[in-house]
Amino acid sequence: MSSTTTVTTTKVETPFTTGALQQDTAFWRAYIASRPAPSEDFFRVIQEHHNTHGNGQTSLAHDVGTGPGNIAERLLKYYDHVVGSDVNAQALDAAGDLIAPDLVSRLTLVRSPAETLADNNTVPPNVGLGKTDLLVVSECIPLLDVPRALNAFHQLLRPGGTLAIYFYGRPIFTTGDAVRDDRLNALYDRIATRICTFLLPFKGTPGFPHHQRAAEALASQLDNIALPSAEWGDVVRYKWNPDVPLLFNSLEGYDFEPEPVDRREKGETTKEIVDRKWWRDEWDADRVKEYLDSVYPSYVEKAGSKIAEVNEGVEELREALGGGKASVTFPVVLILASKK
Repeated sequence: MSSTTTVTTTKVETPFTTGALQQDTAFWRAYIASRPAPSEDFFRVIQEHHNTHGNGQTSLAHDVGTGPGNIAERLLKYYDHVVGSDVNAQALDAAGDLIAPDLVSRLTLVRSPAETLADNNTVPPNVGLGKTDLLVVSECIPLLDVPRALNAFHQLLRPGGTLAIYFYGRPIFTTGDAVRDDRLNALYDRIATRICTFLLPFKGTPGFPHHQRAAEALASQLDNIALPSAEWGDVVRYKWNPDVPLLFNSLEGYDFEPEPVDRREKGETTKEIVDRKWWRDEWDADRVKEYLDSVYPSYVEKAGSKIAEVNEGVEELREALGGGKASVTFPVVLILASKK
């Protein structure tokens, strides 16, 4: 395993990330445990697109926003070598501890913003420009300067290489009882929205452009991401469970209103699939709380004594679950494209 350090992060509050900085391996182990694990079918969708529309080569994959490397590790099943890049040095350090030792030798970790991955040998040349067969952008695209990031991704990919951008949102309770599901989902939304209000204000702060960009992307179900046809072909946008918002909480949690934007081009394909068994899992109230802790990693400190409202909401959810677990799924968006 090799590592390259190329960036110094700035002190700006950003969605989903600021509270995760300076965290140790125990935090990242809990992070992996609390997040939904993409199904193997999900990776097969990506590979099928790569095999039928891309170059089909499996020498090198790159996982952007790799965090503690849990998705990079999954990609090693399909690719000979994987690069995992992230801005968070502590997450990358944790990846070296959390990934199975027999796989670490096939992994290169790079500390860098996505937007500068193509700059000045930021990625080691042997796994850098023009060498990548599959580039996966895992759950971080709403935080990026998309045109700059896409330019970097395009340079990293081989001709015919595949770009895969994905994001998942809130859990959706799916017990089969519509009345019960409505109550459970409303309870989740109430807790998540209250947590988001603890992070206010967004407007007027240095981090507001980041919050605004992220919220726009989620409100748009990533349709705001333009993939210029001069550079990208065979664009397919999958949307599983698109009848549920991709946003983690309701708009009442913001002090601005995100506006959906659609930058899809003629010739792209959009596939909307309502499948309440997609990425299916069984969650109890504690798992929901752990998930919320990872989505809003700085809220506890900001909530102060008002944290009692969250705890009360979690206990109400626990009671509604009968102290047990219930099936959940997620809204998931996956964008696939081939480099021209």
